[in-house]
Amino acid sequence: MSFQKHNYAKSLLLTALLSASSAFADTVWLNNGDRLTGTIKSLDAGYLVIETAYSGNVRINFNDVKTLSSDTALVVRDTSLQRDYRAKLVAAEAGTVTLNGVARQGDAAEPVSQAVALDSIKRVVRPRPFLNEASFSGRIDLAASQKFASTDTKDYTLDSHAQLRHGMWRHRLGADYTRSRENDTDSTYNYGAGYSLDHFISRKAFWQGRVSYRRDQVEDLTRQVSYGTGPGYQFWDDELGSFSVSALLNRVHYKYKDGYSEDDYAASLRWDYVRYFMGQEIELYTRGEVLRSFNGETDFAINGEVGTRYNVNSTLSLYLKYARHQVSGSRSGLNQSIYSTGLGIKW
Repeated sequence: MSFQKHNYAKSLLLTALLSASSAFADTVWLNNGDRLTGTIKSLDAGYLVIETAYSGNVRINFNDVKTLSSDTALVVRDTSLQRDYRAKLVAAEAGTVTLNGVARQGDAAEPVSQAVALDSIKRVVRPRPFLNEASFSGRIDLAASQKFASTDTKDYTLDSHAQLRHGMWRHRLGADYTRSRENDTDSTYNYGAGYSLDHFISRKAFWQGRVSYRRDQVEDLTRQVSYGTGPGYQFWDDELGSFSVSALLNRVHYKYKDGYSEDDYAASLRWDYVRYFMGQEIELYTRGEVLRSFNGETDFAINGEVGTRYNVNSTLSLYLKYARHQVSGSRSGLNQSIYSTGLGIKW
C-alpha cells in the first residue's frame, strides 16, 4: 500500500511539473488537431518558427495554424503595415487570435484587447530585452578540398565568430584562416583575428573599441594591425536579423616583406548585417570595414564578406561566401578575392 501511495505521489508531482512547464510556454494549435508548445521566435513570409525542447526550431506554414498563444508580449505587425502591436497572444476561435497589449499607429498608442484574423498578421518578432543576463553564441564555418591531377591542390578555409552579451556590454570575437597549396607551394596563405567591445549608451547607440590583426605569408604586404574607437548605432536586433554600423578613429600599422613599415591614423566605417527569410531557413549576411588613411602612403583598405546560408537546422548550415581583402596605395598593396562554400556549425 505504501509503495502504491509513493507511486501515486510521484505521478502527481510529475503531472504538476509538466503542467507548470506548459503554463509558462507558448502554444500553437494546428488545423489537424496537433499542438506544439515552446517559444514562438518569429513569423515572417508565411512561416512561423517555434523553438521546442524536443525538436529544436520547428517551421510551420502559417496557413496550417488554427490559433496560438504566448506567455509574454510579442511585437506584431498587420498586413496593412499601418499598426504595430506589443501584445500577448491569447488563443481564440479557429483562424483568429486575441491581442492583449498596446497598438501603435505612427506616434499614437492605445491599449488594445481584440480578436484579429490570423491572415491579417504579417510579422511577429520576439523582442530582445535591452538589459539581459549573460548570453553566448557563435558560429564556425569550415571548407576543405583536395585535388590530385597534373597539379596537386589543397584548399582550407576556416571562419569563426563569437558574441558574448551581458547587461550594457557586448563582446565580439572573429578569426579566419585561408590556405591554398599547389604542388607544395602556397598560392594563398593568410589568417587574422579581431575583437570589438561595445558599451550601449541607450537601446540603439553604443561606443565601440576594436583591435584587429592580419598576417599574410605570400603577398608583399605581410602584416596589418589596427586599433580604434568610435560611436556606433544598432538599427535593429531581433529574431529576423540585425544591422549595426560604427565609425572609428584608428591607428594602423602596415609591414611589408622587404622590411618597410608604415604607421598612420585613419577613419573607418564598419557594418554588420544579417537577415533571415523563409522561417529562418535562408540567411543573407554581410560584414566588414572600409578604411581611409589621413596622410600615409596607403590610401584605402577594405576587409569584408557577403554570403548566403541555408540553415538545415538550428545547428548545421550550408554556406556560400565571397570575401574581399584590399589595400591600395603608392607601395605594393593587396588585392584578394576569396570564394568559399562549406559547412557551418552554430551554437
